[in-house]
Amino acid sequence: MNFLTRASISLIFLAVSSLNSRAEPEAMFTVHVTDETGSVVTNAEVHAGFVESIKPGWGWGGGKEKKWQGVTDTNGLCVVEETCQGEAGVAAGKDGYYWSSGYKLRFTNYVGTLTQKWEPWNPTVEVLLKRIGKPIPMYAKWIRDAKMPADGEPIGFDLMKGDWVAPNGRGATPDFIMTYHRVNGGKTASGYQIHDTTLTIAFSNDGDGIQSILVPPRRGGSALRLPREAPEIDYMTNLVKNAFERPERSSTGTSEDQNYFFRVRTKKDDKGNIVSALYGKIQGDFSGFDYGKLTFTYYLNPTPNDRNVEFDPTKNLFKNLSSLEEVRAP
Repeated sequence: MNFLTRASISLIFLAVSSLNSRAEPEAMFTVHVTDETGSVVTNAEVHAGFVESIKPGWGWGGGKEKKWQGVTDTNGLCVVEETCQGEAGVAAGKDGYYWSSGYKLRFTNYVGTLTQKWEPWNPTVEVLLKRIGKPIPMYAKWIRDAKMPADGEPIGFDLMKGDWVAPNGRGATPDFIMTYHRVNGGKTASGYQIHDTTLTIAFSNDGDGIQSILVPPRRGGSALRLPREAPEIDYMTNLVKNAFERPERSSTGTSEDQNYFFRVRTKKDDKGNIVSALYGKIQGDFSGFDYGKLTFTYYLNPTPNDRNVEFDPTKNLFKNLSSLEEVRAP
């Protein structure tokens, strides 16, 4: 065997050994962190998560998690470089800010022989950090699969009690007045029950109301989804939601972008000016009413005329809630 042949074999051996040792192509991306004013955030923690391919001796499975951590520089930038299977998750945070998480990267293909690199190479991930303002104690509760007490009958719901108004529950003040009505038909070809169902939400006082706000679900962004303050005007006196099952199409009446602000327990002077009211928010939509149950998450500020709805999750005014009812999101 001549020297050239031996050298060629050695190079091939080294290349194969290198590929086996790396096991996966390398990914690189830059995280750019800014605040709500557009200013860069320095010294922010950046966390990245990857899935590492299964190695000999690990047993069965698709791999295991691999974590990476760094900080942003004076330009709010942090360069992440790591081998992976082709996907990455990103989160960032800093003291005084809400964490932002749920950012996903998926790499399309890789190039190179000895050194393999995922494409796109070094894209930028824009991450927004929102400052923690003035979180306050609130009545915060996840109402989960609450059975509607009656069909076609207005039923009051007390936000401070977190329950239906008596005699259907322990509540005393009808902050929300909810009317559920379902009309059934036959069956679809697939065997589903044909129906038209409405949920109407009305209020007790002149000046009470609800206001829609559309915010995409948090697949990548701040833990604080909604504005910190409820609006002062433009509240609707009622909300009507409709769900249906028909032979041609169906709807649950729920949107993943839907959220609400509300105003309740409003008092006015003899000139019609609001002198006292309570404000709050509903994070997410009303759901489940198409089957006679109701699920929603609400936050109520108990201080009259204070429109702050930034919740302090360590100070829920509901005590001793079950794990399913606890609300920890801001």
